[in-house]
Amino acid sequence: MRMTVPTPLGDIAVRCLDPVPGARPEGDPAPAGAPALLLLHANPGDGRDFDAVLPALADRYRTFVVDWPGYGDSTAPEPARVTPEGLVGVAERVIDALVEEQGVREVAVLGNSVGGYVACRLAEGPRAASVTALVLVDPAGFTRQTALTRWFCREVMGRPARARRLVVPLARAYLGRLGTPSARETYARARELPHDAKRLAVHCALWRGLADPDFGFVDPAGLDLPVLLLWGRRDPVVPVLLDGRRARRMLPAGTSSVRLPTAHEPYNERPGLFLRHVLPFLEDPRAVTASRLRLPSRPRSR
Repeated sequence: MRMTVPTPLGDIAVRCLDPVPGARPEGDPAPAGAPALLLLHANPGDGRDFDAVLPALADRYRTFVVDWPGYGDSTAPEPARVTPEGLVGVAERVIDALVEEQGVREVAVLGNSVGGYVACRLAEGPRAASVTALVLVDPAGFTRQTALTRWFCREVMGRPARARRLVVPLARAYLGRLGTPSARETYARARELPHDAKRLAVHCALWRGLADPDFGFVDPAGLDLPVLLLWGRRDPVVPVLLDGRRARRMLPAGTSSVRLPTAHEPYNERPGLFLRHVLPFLEDPRAVTASRLRLPSRPRSR
């Protein structure tokens, strides 16, 4: 089932998946009153980037997968207006629609990259009462702002003439080994981006927005909900030793942190390992105790 949510930045496509038989033992019924989960993807990309982990998540949760404006099946009549702060407003409209059309009162939010930034901002803003837990996957927003980072966001990745030459090699780096069908399909979509003027314009507008004076959190240390922070130790976009450490310092003391042997999108690169951490957390977020950023011992193969 799909839902369309009108917003000032475009009509937003949301895939709606109810729990269905699959990962549960045969004959075990779907959970009654299953909790809700909202998935927010990175830039560039779309909701299909989560396809490798979606069956396991949708097996347990009412799962809602957003396409950001201009990506997937969502529209963006004015691509240059799509900013990270604008995505926060889009996500708020999506939550309102989930309340009105799907009867969702509370939702856990899983976000990657700019989607992780939006997830944090949702938990700080007027929809905070609806957000029960956060799963932040290599989230944006924790990079220290300098003249160099602002220049890179505005003048390199924020300019279509320059960005179109860098989008594909950067995607090849942040997707890691391309060892799964999902990762290869995500990479194939990224290879189309330089030839799609509207999607490229959205991509660049979001990068420019990262250098905007209004970009940033209110007080991430004050978040009053369970948080799971996952970071790929080989992430070339937001390095774990810089951004990951800063995120750990800025987020609440009770945040559970895990370093994974992946790049920027662990759900694409190592879906089984990703789910080993995410599913127990979502099952009982407040039961997960805080731990320092670490590499799991004896990681299982996907």
